[in-house]
Amino acid sequence: MNCNVNLMREGEAVAAEPYEYKECGLEGIFLHNGYDIIEHEGERFVSVVDTESLHRSIGEFLVVQKKELAPNEVRFLRKTMDLTQSELGRWMGKDSQTVARWEKGQTDIPTVADRLLRAIFLLRTMAPEERENFLDILKDIEDMDDLTPRRVEMYLNRDGNWHDGLRRHATA
Repeated sequence: MNCNVNLMREGEAVAAEPYEYKECGLEGIFLHNGYDIIEHEGERFVSVVDTESLHRSIGEFLVVQKKELAPNEVRFLRKTMDLTQSELGRWMGKDSQTVARWEKGQTDIPTVADRLLRAIFLLRTMAPEERENFLDILKDIEDMDDLTPRRVEMYLNRDGNWHDGLRRHATA
């Protein structure tokens, strides 16, 4: 049976009764099309078209919402990015146990970490060449701290703009 189709929306067939997609680990995700319900030997199976793209779309929806990420949403985003807790923790400057506690709801994810997780998710949905450069920078931030001078010399130019003494300025 194909989605119990009997409705149309913007030229696409949709199910009269949407399917609640609990398999993704989130509540309240309903599919109106893009799936088939197959009955075999008295058991019901659901086949979803292009789950990778569906999960990316769900993730993009989650990260642009204003509310704080719930524990199951943190887990969903991590799994959609195909990361271990340790890998995500490394990118966020945390250990795997901290990520595990966020996912279990044992501790709230701090606002800064929540925003960083959203940014990492969006970057991982970019074209590979764009995102890899940025994610490499994120992973190397801790190493960069050793290179940052503790004393920075600042200068005011004749045009009224400040600059640091390390920066090379183009000459006319």
